[in-house]
Order: sequence, then structure tokens, then C-alpha cells
Amino acid sequence: LASAKKKMYAARLKRPTPYVDKTVYVGWNSLCISAYLEAAKVLDLAPARRFALRSLDRVLAEAWKGASRTGEDAGESSPALRSGQARATQLLLLHVVAYSDPKAEHRQIAGMLDDYAFTVLACLDAYEATSDLSYFKFAHAIAEAMIGRLYDETSGGFFDREAVADGKGLGVLSTPRKPLQDSPTPAGNPMAAIALMRLHHYTGDVTYRNKAEDTLEAFAGVTEQFGIFAATYGIAVLHLLDSPVQVVVIAGDDDRNEAHQLYAAAAALFAFNKSVFQFAANQAVAENLPPVLAETIPNLPQIRTGRSFAVVCSGSACQPPVSTVEQLRQTLAAALHQEPAPKS
Repeated sequence: LASAKKKMYAARLKRPTPYVDKTVYVGWNSLCISAYLEAAKVLDLAPARRFALRSLDRVLAEAWKGASRTGEDAGESSPALRSGQARATQLLLLHVVAYSDPKAEHRQIAGMLDDYAFTVLACLDAYEATSDLSYFKFAHAIAEAMIGRLYDETSGGFFDREAVADGKGLGVLSTPRKPLQDSPTPAGNPMAAIALMRLHHYTGDVTYRNKAEDTLEAFAGVTEQFGIFAATYGIAVLHLLDSPVQVVVIAGDDDRNEAHQLYAAAAALFAFNKSVFQFAANQAVAENLPPVLAETIPNLPQIRTGRSFAVVCSGSACQPPVSTVEQLRQTLAAALHQEPAPKS
């Protein structure tokens, strides 16, 4: 076999090398970033987490236009952004970070729906992974730009791109469409709906939920025709129907390993509607939390004990804090209506 491999490789070297497109696309990178963050969470892979965050930081630094690199401009409230459509459309996410040929002229090509939706989700995943509120602010601002540029206020749903002005488009390619089918990457409209629902769960802003619901309703009559190619649509419907479950782990001064075990137990049980955060006790303040958690978590008396604990919040209520892995498994399983995860 080894001899055959050498002969086949020698024969292949005589043929022209296939072209490899090394262009760094925003949407595909954001998909990979989310995958790396999920792997890092479930498998406890610190290198994967670092690589994902470095990649996301590059996307935000080079492809997100109109906001400061620290996310300060991204922190405007959604009513402020929605008060004028012009403000949202001043913010622009690009389609390409870097081209395959380093000598090629860099062109600022406006992002597609996939770029916006995938990057919003990558930012939310990064916020859950780091508890760094700047990622949440970026997700918030990019979602507002996605709505301002691509949302169909008349019929619901998102167009895949902005309409080409001045007749510069090429035939049918100049006509925006509303992508629904996964082929092969997740479709832009259901991914946008998932992003808006997750933002709704963090902010309590019903506008996000309404736009997500209108987006899903726009395709409800034809979705079943796509079979497995509408899988992302089905996931988006679950995000719409299921109440969010949020687990907040507070690492006390007593034993950081105990907090790590609580976090691992919270991550072990899979559910689309579950999110997990970890904060040090001195970081669990309103300024570091999304609006739906900022009113509850900082006021918990257990924060001042110096002990590690976890809180499970579902819907609009939070359960009493728990301090052991077994208690957390039972509480989380009840909130998710699942069987407790097996002991590792």
C-alpha cells in the first residue's frame, strides 16, 4: 500500500494543481467560530476556544464597519437604533475579510444575510464562552444592521442581499431572494430567526421575537416540501416555542475547580434553548449581564459568601441557587424536562 501511494502521488504531481480558494469569507468563518466554541465548551478544549476568539476578533476588526473596535458604538439600545432606519444602515458587515491573492485589490463587498446571521450567532456564542459583554454588544448591533438592511417589513423574512442600485446587477443575480433551504450550509432566514430569538431571550425585547416569528411564518406553507433541507427551519421553530433556560455559574473564592465542575455539568446536558455562563463573584454585576439577568443575579446573597454556586433561570423566574453538581443536574433536568445527565 505504501508503494502504491508513492506511485499515485508521483503521477498526480504531473497534473495541474487544482485551484484552492483561500479567500476568508465572513459567514463561513463565523460558522466555524461557533463550532469551535461549542467543541471547546463540551470537550473542555482551551486551545479551540482561544483560536475561535482570535478568529472572531479578526472578523470584527476587519469586516465590521461603523462601530468602534471596543464595541462602545455597538452598545446603543435597540429603540435608539430603530428610531431611525438610517442609523442601522450606516453599520455595515462585509462579505470578505481577506482575499486569496495578497496582491489583489481589497474591495468592500457588502455582506450577505448569511454573513450577518452567522456572525450574530458567533458573537452570542463568544459572549456565553467568555462572559465578555462587548461580544453581546457586537451581536446586538450587527443584528440591528441586519434588520435595517435586509428585513422585509411588508411580508416578513430577510432578503439574502440588498437590492443593487443603478442597474449594475447582472441579470437575475441582481434580484434579492429569501433563502430557506439548507444547501449545504444552514439557510440564512432560519439562522436569522434563531439569532433574533436568542437576542430576545437575553434582552426581553419583544421586537426581536416578533420579527423572528414573522420570518418563520413567511415560509410556513412551503417548508415541508424541503424535507431534511429545512432542518435549520425546524431548529428555529424550537427556539421560538421553547422557553429559554439559562445557567449562571458563580465562581467563589473557595475553590475554582468546584465552579469548573458546575460549569461542565451544566454544559453536559444538550438543549437548543439552553445557555451557560460563568462569572467570578466580583464580575456578577449588572454591567456584565444581559438585561434579563441583570435584575436578578447581582442581588443574590450567596455571592457574598465566597462559595461557588449555580443558578438555573427559566422563562421569567430563577430557581434557588445550588452548590453541588448533583443538585445542578436535577434542577437543570427539571427545567429542560429531561432525564438528568449521567455522572461522568
